[in-house]
Amino acid sequence: MYVIQHKRQLERIREMITLRKNEQTLEVFYHDPKTGELWKSFFPKRTESDSGPKLLRPDPLPESLEIQLELCLNSNVNADAIGLAIEYSTRPDAWDEILTTLEQNGKKYLRTNFFTFINKLGILNPTQAFKDIEINQKPIHISKPELLMLSKRAKLLKLKRLFWF
Repeated sequence: MYVIQHKRQLERIREMITLRKNEQTLEVFYHDPKTGELWKSFFPKRTESDSGPKLLRPDPLPESLEIQLELCLNSNVNADAIGLAIEYSTRPDAWDEILTTLEQNGKKYLRTNFFTFINKLGILNPTQAFKDIEINQKPIHISKPELLMLSKRAKLLKLKRLFWF
């Protein structure tokens, strides 16, 4: 689903047809003639001074967060968990829903992808997450106490997952 390695991204992009580019957001949409899928490359953590990691994935993602997590955290490819986490790391307003879904379905996901996702999401370090939000200057309304509570929930969830079979 997600392609995060630069070399592999270039290989995939060469196989596809560019449909449109947005120079301001640095989003590029592609059509894969072999599968008929629409793909998107973008920089979710882009700031004025740093583009951050580039992601390439099919577009659109499934609408349901539960389905997104199911696909990425049960994938044999670790890049899927990393890509989804990077994409949601810029959306702390969705972290409560993510944690709720992980709490309800945590046993269903591969353990390694579960931990990779939580670690890459940025929720475990609320101070850094709050700095990232301020740097990106996105209109996300979340307070430091809310981030701290989410971080505590994530740490507890991570600890619980160690003992789930």
